[in-house]
Amino acid sequence: MTGSIDIIVPVYNAPDDVRTCVDSVLAHTDRRHRVTLIDDASPDPRIAQYFDELRAQALPHVTLLVNPVNLGFTGTANRGFALSRRDVVLLNSDTILSRGWLDALMRCAASDPAIGTITPFSNNAEILSYPRFCVNNAWPDGADPSPRAEAFARAAVPTYPDLPTGVGFCFYVRRALLDDIGGFDPGYGAGYGEENDFCLRAAAHGWRNVLADDAFVAHTGGRSFRDFKAALVPKNSATLLARHPGYDALVQGFIAADPLRALREAAATMEGVLASPHGGVLHVIHHHGGGTESHVRMLIEASRAERRHFLAVAVGDRWQVEEHRADGSVAGYTLERAPAERWPDFVGGLCASFGIGVVHLHNISACRNGLVEAMTTLDIPFGYTAHDLNFACPTITLQDASGWYCGGVTDIARCTACLAAQPAFASVDIAAWRERHRALVARAAFVVAPSQWAADMVERYFGRRPHVIAHGLAAAARVADAGLDRPPLTLPDDGAAVVAVLGAVGPDKGARRLDRLVALARAQRARLRFVLIGYQDREPGPWQSEDGVFTVHGRYRPAALPGLLDAYRVDLVLFPSMGPETFSYTLSEAWAAGMPVLVPPIGALAERVNESGAGFVMTDAEWRDDEALLARVRVLLATDHSPAMTAAAARGSAMVPRTAQAMAADTLALYARAAAQSRQARPPLSRARLREALGYMPWHPPAPSAAVLAARRSLRTQVARIAMRMRRTRVGTSLYGRLPPRLLDALKSRLR
Repeated sequence: MTGSIDIIVPVYNAPDDVRTCVDSVLAHTDRRHRVTLIDDASPDPRIAQYFDELRAQALPHVTLLVNPVNLGFTGTANRGFALSRRDVVLLNSDTILSRGWLDALMRCAASDPAIGTITPFSNNAEILSYPRFCVNNAWPDGADPSPRAEAFARAAVPTYPDLPTGVGFCFYVRRALLDDIGGFDPGYGAGYGEENDFCLRAAAHGWRNVLADDAFVAHTGGRSFRDFKAALVPKNSATLLARHPGYDALVQGFIAADPLRALREAAATMEGVLASPHGGVLHVIHHHGGGTESHVRMLIEASRAERRHFLAVAVGDRWQVEEHRADGSVAGYTLERAPAERWPDFVGGLCASFGIGVVHLHNISACRNGLVEAMTTLDIPFGYTAHDLNFACPTITLQDASGWYCGGVTDIARCTACLAAQPAFASVDIAAWRERHRALVARAAFVVAPSQWAADMVERYFGRRPHVIAHGLAAAARVADAGLDRPPLTLPDDGAAVVAVLGAVGPDKGARRLDRLVALARAQRARLRFVLIGYQDREPGPWQSEDGVFTVHGRYRPAALPGLLDAYRVDLVLFPSMGPETFSYTLSEAWAAGMPVLVPPIGALAERVNESGAGFVMTDAEWRDDEALLARVRVLLATDHSPAMTAAAARGSAMVPRTAQAMAADTLALYARAAAQSRQARPPLSRARLREALGYMPWHPPAPSAAVLAARRSLRTQVARIAMRMRRTRVGTSLYGRLPPRLLDALKSRLR
């Protein structure tokens, strides 16, 4: 980097801020650049004392000046501009710099000769504030800005986007621009609004105002001018809007669009990576919705303070990745694998970019081949949670051609014949299917099952015993007065018993069986009604049959379930599943709401009810025969059977649900052991690719109006421009020294 810059620091009181600022300038700025401190007649005697200390050091690149009278920020800045023939950085005395700050600004300036002003990101810089946009993010006393500055430097492409205006806390101004339009307008007096006016004049003359998006400068925030701000801001804002009527709409449009969001998000991601290089966990699921996603989000929420979490919805080549941060914020990346890009390079690059130490596979069915290829090649530790039995069989729930659970057959010949009878799976080579997944399970750093039954099934098919970590229940799901998502449909008030089925019910969860039970109850004229609190594959709800025997409520939030069960006067919760479940959140939610349950004799449902006694398990005959099952339901709902129902409900409501925090603690222990083996050799994805994945859309300033273009071409404007340029010549210096200030201001006014 060649050339040198003049750094101008106007000073007014706030000696502690000034000392911190100057120390950072001297520590992080090459001595080829000149630093000029101008004391604007500060009344605080400690400023003079500090200047004396600096003089005693006799630093050759530091110039110390004192205004004989207070000129205000605008006048002091203009004095600094007038002392220089170089590009200038106007630096507030309450800023804190870090290594590379000026090099970043100079690289930006060198990228385009049309750039007139440059501003970096800061914690307190209005439209350039970070992490929160347009907010003064208070800078902690004594905090070092270096880690944050490094994050911006490492995350940026850089992009150098256009801005509607620069921000004056750290303001790089090209000398050619100063020669073109002059300095700040003296009409802004002590300060506020002068840099906005300057940037608008610069833009009107074809100059760009840009952001150095690879730079960050801390700004503690205007303490030296705090006493004047209340009076200055309204007055100077009125002046600014009078001279530039479109300014407010310009800035408000920029704020509404927030085109810098992607750049801030990239920096925030990098901050996390630098703070914890292998501390990220990448969770992979196959689509939005369902119990698996609910589980993963619950796990993330319960442990976001301990780990950086990334949730990938992996569907073929297109991955939607959410970063969940400790502060509760979420950033969304949309990434797509390039046609010729190898899966290990894509997944490995994603992990390198996000500092992933562990990959947690939850469901990979929408990107199976790519993930199997990547995870059996990369040196990134990964684990797997058996939310279902998809690795063992493509039917997922081990159902045969008749729709019934096969019992967990492992014989390849029998499984091949079973799949051949099901058109959707007839082409699957079950031996190859299981062998691919067996290799993946064997290589995993950990395998998790949410129930003993699920662990037994994983061991049966793949010979590996998983860790059993039961799913936790979110606290919100146990709040009885959480309100209802939508009003319940009205049931006839005739004293009929009500049976509820919960959740999203497809064929494997017993959708057709539920239809048959409704038809049987209607045919038998049973005093019985069925309410699906959730939805069917054929009926999303809300819906109710004409006779009120069957009601479909529609989607609901778990927190609303207790209120819905009460509103529908539910007596029993039925699980009519045809296939086994590995856990069942809805069972936990029913118990938490104090409901007795009736479950099939298969899978984790039977295991959990048998262990707890908080419900009833169908016999095999009842499970396989609709009439027998309806008869069992009617017996349970009979008046003389109510003590058993009451006892089951009491046992369920007395159970202390496993918390999401307990579940997370057990899972975090697995992550810690796995991450200790993490080795990342793949290069990260390009910064530009990540920027685009965040949805970056550049903002462009509006084209100059016809009036502005005409003003540029006017004779008086051209004369004023030539006159202002001449003032830097030897003859001009002598001549301009004799001109009254009012005439100089008139010349400058022609350049707006």
